[in-house]
Amino acid sequence: MSPTSDPRRLRALSIALVSALACQGEARDRAAPTPAPVEPSASAPTKIAPCADHRELDLAALPPLPAGRFTATLEQVWRTVLEKHYDPTLGCVDWPALRLEYGQKLASVDDPQAAYALMNQLLGELGQSHFRVYGPGAESDADVRGPARVPIQVRLIDGQVVVVNGALDGHESGVPPGAVITKVDDRELAPLIAATRAGASREGEADALASRKIANALSGPVDAARVITYLAPNGDAAVTRTVLCVEPDAEKLSLGNLRDLPTRVDARVLPGTKIGYLAFNFWMLPMVEKVEQAVAGLRAEGVTAMILDLRGNPGGVGAMVVPIGRLFLRDPASLGTMRFRDFELSFNVAENPDAFTGPLVLLVDEGTASTSEIFAVGMRDLGRVTIVGARPSAGAALPSLIERLDGGALLQYVVSDYTSPKGAAAEGRGIDPDVRVPESRDDYIAGRDPVLAAAIARVHEVEDAQLAPEREGVPKP
Repeated sequence: MSPTSDPRRLRALSIALVSALACQGEARDRAAPTPAPVEPSASAPTKIAPCADHRELDLAALPPLPAGRFTATLEQVWRTVLEKHYDPTLGCVDWPALRLEYGQKLASVDDPQAAYALMNQLLGELGQSHFRVYGPGAESDADVRGPARVPIQVRLIDGQVVVVNGALDGHESGVPPGAVITKVDDRELAPLIAATRAGASREGEADALASRKIANALSGPVDAARVITYLAPNGDAAVTRTVLCVEPDAEKLSLGNLRDLPTRVDARVLPGTKIGYLAFNFWMLPMVEKVEQAVAGLRAEGVTAMILDLRGNPGGVGAMVVPIGRLFLRDPASLGTMRFRDFELSFNVAENPDAFTGPLVLLVDEGTASTSEIFAVGMRDLGRVTIVGARPSAGAALPSLIERLDGGALLQYVVSDYTSPKGAAAEGRGIDPDVRVPESRDDYIAGRDPVLAAAIARVHEVEDAQLAPEREGVPKP
């Protein structure tokens, strides 16, 4: 059956993989709270042996929960997961027993923060990421962002917020590369990073969440002033500079609750090489044509290899991996499968005799998530790419949705699983680069991007290996 002949599959094609992307914003000037890791409760999850299919559960036979201020919200959270999780057994967890257990715990709770913490403990019993309840107004100042941003690019390196580019779209911030930002307005960044890491189960996950909180702190309304305190390169003198937020020069696209996302495609030939550099910041279907045009333009300039930079790309629409994959795959192939509750959806790529077949290198970091991870692991399983990075990707590949509950709370929940062509899962562990590249603040002080430099070196290695047989008189296959 064609995916588009089944309404469920058509809907699946348009699901935003919001594990990372959803926290970009519900509206132009306000973001949904950044998803935080949820740890299971200290006790072992309540299991059913053998696993029960909860689709057969008689809801009318369930005992009523004790009345409480937040009982109705708990019921809605519990039932949404019951009905929409891709696995009807919920991993063998005794979901009805947990409903009663947490309903009893919640009955006497009147404090909203404590109530939502209990609900998140319930979701933590599932042992998966991307399940989270956010109470109304739970967003902290660090999670509120505007349409504009301080014109700098930063990376977390050794626990420090290092400036890697002091300009954006021609707007100069005056903050030099290699500077370490310590404070934005009155908010110290070190405690923010420490608090995020303390609540995360993995370093990559913690860094991804911390990076998004930092990005939010560096955002605001157009022309809003942000007071940036930083340690200057070569001496660490403390400097304070007021910088105005500028709106990115980018086309804005929307999908569901994700509105006015500034989308960008960057394509250029790297100086002194025949290597094309390609980057885009979201996986949104309207961007496919722009990416296709960018690849065509690079090929017209005679590039013999390409580097696709997915660093900081949090994902988007899973279906976009198919047309983008087809640009680089000559033969028909699958980039993996998403498993929903009632059906599976394979990312099947059709034959393309005109595909670019030169060396292809992907760049990843802790901000590479969701659809970006699906594309990266799928292409690597097919033997088509080499992955280069300083650290693993976010490990946030489970497709999820965010719904507003009665009363204004938000619920993020998983709707499908993903496995790569070879059966691997990027969820939880991230994608470990084939070439791991040390990076330091000193690199950016010196104006070097060590990950990009390693990718260029890798391209030259592959091209030299391809030319070696010809030098020895053996025709290249």
